[in-house]
Amino acid sequence: MIDLVRVMVNQVGVPLPEAVAMATANPARSLGLTTKGRLKPGADADFVILSRELEVRRTLIAGERVFKSEKL
Repeated sequence: MIDLVRVMVNQVGVPLPEAVAMATANPARSLGLTTKGRLKPGADADFVILSRELEVRRTLIAGERVFKSEKL
């Protein structure tokens, strides 16, 4: 999914917040998932932390770290 976000931002020119919404909020909404794809009270604490170059640095699921890049 990060590859698709990069393409939308770097090649298509979509603003980063819009590209992230395309990869998160829009799919969650279309699947009827009310606790995914959004930052609000009661939502799952699932996060991907990106570098300025749109490389994945950390991934958290339910607030627990499941991935940490060695490049930090």
